[in-house]
Amino acid sequence: MGALTRAHDWSATSLGPPGQWPQSLRTAVRLMLNTRHPMFIFWGPELLQFYNDAYRATMGPERHPAALGQRGQDCWVEIWDAIGPQIALVMSGQGATWHEDQLLPVTRHGRREDVWWTYSYSPIDDGARVGGVLVVCNDVTQEHQTREALRASEAHWRGLFHNMQEGVVLCEMVRDAAGRAIDYRFLEVNPAVRRLSGIPPEAMVGQLATVAIPGLEPVWVETFDQVTRTGQPAHFEYGVASLNRWFEVSAYRTGANTFAALFLNVTERRLAAERQTLLAREVDHRAKNALAVVQAALRLTRAPDVPSYMQAVEGRVAALARAQTLLAEDRWTGADLRALLTGELEPFLSAGSPRVRMQGPALTLPAGAAQPLAMAVHELATNAVKHGGLASPSGGVTVTWRVDRSAEAPTLQLCWTERLATPLAAPPTRRGFGSRVLDATIRQQLGGSVALAWPPEGLACTLTVPLRAPPSLPQLPM
Repeated sequence: MGALTRAHDWSATSLGPPGQWPQSLRTAVRLMLNTRHPMFIFWGPELLQFYNDAYRATMGPERHPAALGQRGQDCWVEIWDAIGPQIALVMSGQGATWHEDQLLPVTRHGRREDVWWTYSYSPIDDGARVGGVLVVCNDVTQEHQTREALRASEAHWRGLFHNMQEGVVLCEMVRDAAGRAIDYRFLEVNPAVRRLSGIPPEAMVGQLATVAIPGLEPVWVETFDQVTRTGQPAHFEYGVASLNRWFEVSAYRTGANTFAALFLNVTERRLAAERQTLLAREVDHRAKNALAVVQAALRLTRAPDVPSYMQAVEGRVAALARAQTLLAEDRWTGADLRALLTGELEPFLSAGSPRVRMQGPALTLPAGAAQPLAMAVHELATNAVKHGGLASPSGGVTVTWRVDRSAEAPTLQLCWTERLATPLAAPPTRRGFGSRVLDATIRQQLGGSVALAWPPEGLACTLTVPLRAPPSLPQLPM
């Protein structure tokens, strides 16, 4: 810029050649050209311009080198409304001005840019009057944008921090002279802490955890110490006996000795889960005990034909027990129909040549329907093994089912079809115990219906079962 300034035709301007310049201007120009800080000079009534190499780097090719010796108002048209009055104030003798982090959008590098400047305007005296203005400036756009990004990030974080439903605490570990963790101190907490813990934030901030929460279990300090030492996040559920509450916590290291913890009060959830588990175990225990008692009583029953009697009743009790297990697995909410059928027919479901085929949609039976239907299927399977489609390796059984939703209450229609090895000559003439069990379970207990047919291929049985349990179920007669 020194070379360009010396080579410029100043005689074509109101200033004339440099030899005619006032001493104050020559001194100011020399000072400006020999500094690495961006500087600029406006001189005289026309505010003719001088600038140094450091300032040149901020201008862009649109203005340099044309700006040298140019009138200020002609050079800075787009921002003159902002800087013109400031320059005029200094030229009028009102003294220096200071402007910090001011937005002055300028055109450079082929586009309009938002540029933030920090600058000062200082008067350059020319005898008894102000001859010009020295501008010492700095492009602080990057710093401004960084501050704004940090400010926006801080505002965003603060908004989240204060509005989160989860409790959030920022803490530092407190250690003894040997470096062992003995406590932690609350540095900051969000408003949700009061709702979740019952402790007001003002009673926590700046306070040791063991003081803010008397009787705090040592496991809290131990866990947060491990997080800060290893840097590994932790997710856990701990109770605080003095608060009579349980918390689900996620903890993260935020510094060499600090951590953040997000937590929820899960006391009700934990108590409900414990109550449900205890109830399910109790129901499971009592039901199995009742079945064990029934099975023992049946085994001790005396009859003329004890082996056959025991074999029959034990099979039926076993069917009840399998249904009981399915109900217990789903906490007595229902039982899967396919699993119930599989339990009764599993010996005949080999992958090589299955003698039993099942087809139907996924269906969860109501809890009240599972055991009676299990008994009915057991009777059908027992009869098929003794006299029907499963009595011969060349026979088989097909079980299909569907749900009829056309009526007000949905109903299950289960079709049991047997394939005999030898075609049936005539339907059976005697109604056996199995038929009476079907009638007792499907009709009497479940309010459904049983349709039996005897084509030559073998038994075709259709069970229709309402999928809403009746208000009261009569006991199966023994």
